Amino acid sequence: MTIMIRTRLHRNPKVSLARALSKLGVTSRRQAATLITEGHISVNGVVRNDPEYRCDPSADRISVDNRPVRRKEMVYIAMNKPVGVVTTRSDERHRKTVYDLLGDVGKWVFPIGRLDKDTSGLLIFTNDTRLGERLTNPSSKVPKTYRVEIDSPISERDVQMIESGMVIDGEQLLPAHVKMISPGSIELTIVEGKNRQIRRMCSALGYGILSLKRNRIGTLVLDGIAEGSWRYLTKKEIQALAG
Repeated sequence: MTIMIRTRLHRNPKVSLARALSKLGVTSRRQAATLITEGHISVNGVVRNDPEYRCDPSADRISVDNRPVRRKEMVYIAMNKPVGVVTTRSDERHRKTVYDLLGDVGKWVFPIGRLDKDTSGLLIFTNDTRLGERLTNPSSKVPKTYRVEIDSPISERDVQMIESGMVIDGEQLLPAHVKMISPGSIELTIVEGKNRQIRRMCSALGYGILSLKRNRIGTLVLDGIAEGSWRYLTKKEIQALAG
C-alpha cells in the first residue's frame, strides 16, 4: 500500500523594507529607500538603514520618524490623459505632468504603466502595488487596447505579422490582435507593455503614427471620462481588474 503525504507550502511573507513601505501605501519604493538610508524608518523599535532589510509588513511594527505605519486605504483612479502631458511626478523641462491634472487626492498614488507625451487615453493610478504588478507583468497577459491612426492603409501581410508575433531588434513580441476600423485606422490589442511597443511595431513595418490613444485596460474602458479629467473606479471595476 502506498501512503501519500501532502504538504502545504507556506509563502514567505517577508519582503524588503523598501517594498514593505510601498505595499503599505506609504510612498514609492525609490522614495522609501531614501527614507530608510537617512534613518527615518524603524522596525520593531530598531532603526534600519538597509532598504533590503527583510521584514513582514503584516506582522512587524514599522514606523516613520517614530510614527507607526498602518495600511493605507487603497485608492483607484482612471484618467483620460491628453497629448502633451508627461507621465512623471515632476519634469525638468517644466512640462505639464499627469500629477498636475490629478491634483491632491490625499494619498500617494502611482501610475500603472506609462503613456508617452504624444499618447493619450486611459491611465490608472493607485497605491495598490499588487494590482500594479498584475497589470504590468507580461505573464498576466492583461490586454491593453489602443486606437491607432497611421499615415497609410495597413496591408493584410502586416496585419498577419502583428498577429503572429513580431521580432524587433532581436526581441520576440507576443502576438497582438488587430481590428480594422478603416484603411488608416486600427484597434491594436497587446498583452505586454514594452517601452513604446506600438510605436516601435508600426515603425518597423514602415508606418508613421498620426495619433495613438489607449481605450481599454483589461475590462476597464475609457468611456465617459473627458480628456484631462479623472474619476475613482467602482468596486466592481476594481474587482474585475484584480482578476
